[in-house]
Amino acid sequence: MSLAEDPATESQPKDLYRSIVDNGGFGILVTDITGNIVYANPRQCESTGYQLEELLGRNPRIFQSGRTPAPVYRELWATILAGRTWHGELVNRRKNGDLIFERVGITSITGTDGETTHFLAVTEEQWNHAPTKLMGGRRTAIDGLTGLPNRETLLGNLGETLSASHANGSGFALLYLDIDRFHTLNQTIGPIAADQLLLEIVSRISAAVRSNDLIARSGADEFVMVLNGTLDKNVCGDTAKRVLQRIAQPITIEEHTLEITGSIGIARYPLDAGSAEDLLRAAFLAQSAARHEGGDRFHFFAPEMEELANTQRDISSQLRHAVERDELRLHFQPQLSLASGQIVGVEALVRWQHAVQGLVPPGAFIPVAEETGMIIAISEWVLREACRRAKEWQDIRTPGIRIAVNLSARHFRYNNLPETVASVLAETGLEARLLELELTESAIMQDPGKAVRIVDRLKNLGVRISLDDFGTGYSSLAYLSRFAIDRLKIDQSFVRDITTNPVNASIATATIAMAHKLGKIVVAEGVETEAQMQFLRRHDCDEMQGYLFSRPVPAEDLQVILREGRHLRFVSDATAEAANTLLLVDDEQNVLNALRRLLRREGYRILTAGSGSEGLELLALQPVQVIVSDQRMPGMSGVEFLSKVKELYPETVRISLSGYSEISTVTDAINKGAIWKYITKPWDDESLAQEIRAAFRLVRERG
Repeated sequence: MSLAEDPATESQPKDLYRSIVDNGGFGILVTDITGNIVYANPRQCESTGYQLEELLGRNPRIFQSGRTPAPVYRELWATILAGRTWHGELVNRRKNGDLIFERVGITSITGTDGETTHFLAVTEEQWNHAPTKLMGGRRTAIDGLTGLPNRETLLGNLGETLSASHANGSGFALLYLDIDRFHTLNQTIGPIAADQLLLEIVSRISAAVRSNDLIARSGADEFVMVLNGTLDKNVCGDTAKRVLQRIAQPITIEEHTLEITGSIGIARYPLDAGSAEDLLRAAFLAQSAARHEGGDRFHFFAPEMEELANTQRDISSQLRHAVERDELRLHFQPQLSLASGQIVGVEALVRWQHAVQGLVPPGAFIPVAEETGMIIAISEWVLREACRRAKEWQDIRTPGIRIAVNLSARHFRYNNLPETVASVLAETGLEARLLELELTESAIMQDPGKAVRIVDRLKNLGVRISLDDFGTGYSSLAYLSRFAIDRLKIDQSFVRDITTNPVNASIATATIAMAHKLGKIVVAEGVETEAQMQFLRRHDCDEMQGYLFSRPVPAEDLQVILREGRHLRFVSDATAEAANTLLLVDDEQNVLNALRRLLRREGYRILTAGSGSEGLELLALQPVQVIVSDQRMPGMSGVEFLSKVKELYPETVRISLSGYSEISTVTDAINKGAIWKYITKPWDDESLAQEIRAAFRLVRERG
């Protein structure tokens, strides 16, 4: 039998082809006409990280990373559907998520009838870095997740852009984007979902900038956009707005619907810096300024940002030695009962007595301590020193005085916090019930579940917990009910205008009512006037602190206050509860005198004010049943005054008395219930007296 007739020789070409396909140094993938994978050789499986059985029946879309430009795919399909072979470069993704850059040839396979039956893809080369074509002419370092240039590559590109801009006399802008609170998001949704989130953010950034602008990833959640040939401030600002608006649209990742914000800093060459590193730093400083203002905004670089950064760097350097040099001091602000007027506690507040600069205000060094992490050491010093002082007072004063210590958000998240507190209490001998730890809303809401557990562990030690600056953050009432909090502190921003701002007054009174329903005590911060104090008393606020009684003072001065038994003094109940009180408000003294003479014989207790603001002050100090107000007054019109009174003291009966009738304004006020009656000047004595009698009758009927 000849060789040609030997069956073994017939199989040799097939075996050879199989060996070449299976053992060649290129990947081979075959799909049917519907796009389902029917074959992948070992090299293809090895390079993508999939087993053959994982690929069979699936679509090659599983390799897509989202980083290959859409026009590449359009060209690919147009070529192979026309019966030609397509050659190009694709950015694909392995099973483990790593990017792989491939040079691929794809062609169609036809049957005996000339119809396409399959598609064949042959991967000729593969890189773990971007190929030349994709990265504009050179091999370069790429971020493994997003496929963007990394910081090293960015600096190289910036250097080239700087040189080109210098040569042709043009400029460009650099936008530095940081995702707000990304660390917290990462902890909440997990690293895999966080990676998906970053890829979606990259996609949105790409859609917001021009195709010739460079995007790079410079950090975990930091991205840089280089706007080529752009110096115009309006163009830069519009681009930054567009980026922020796009990433602020809700993003759904797995089961999470996320609302993302960012902070952008903008620096321009050659206006702000002359080197790549300096330009990046300038944009970073501008981004930091945007972030410190709450995020979801952008800032252009300004020279004072560099000065501020240098100042903060100096503060940071010197602050590291403040504890060891014994430069920290505690001041104490009394907290007083609004029922008895007695001191029931003090808040410990840290101060820095710098050897050269003198007393450094907390606002100058606490943010730096937070940023650098030094707040942990400072907070532990404050905790230990406050407990030591409180123990001294406990030994000489019965009962002991409660001391409140602020915990920063960073310190609150510190895993060993409960153990640290227990250790300090044991070391100083202070009773746990006399220590109160103050948390902020933002601290507990960064990770509410973890916060509940930490608060419970602290409560098990026997210490008290208060929630500071209530109403300024974003706490959930559902979570608030889960926290074992003893006190809510109304922020001073609400107390400051509590007697004149109906909105803030409503927030404060609603907080008091809600807290009492939850069995919690309410403390008002920043009380500076008698009127503010009396308003809070009348609405059942439990405690207060503020300049009305005392500023924060050193321990020695507080000792004197305690020894002398200083306390708040309240007006007598008989005066405060006086019935038939009439308030007259007019900026003309002769009018007030005439009204006093007319109405004195009616037996009313008469108060007078020369303006709306004076009237609000009097109303905060004592109860008033009926008000008669002029309309045209400087600073605040009568309608504005009575409208505020309606919101703050709806039980009062309000009469407008004026010689100037702005009929639409007055009619609107009457329709909204701000004014009960409108009486014109000059008035008829008997008619006015009758109207005021009717007003007091209405009060009695309501009451």
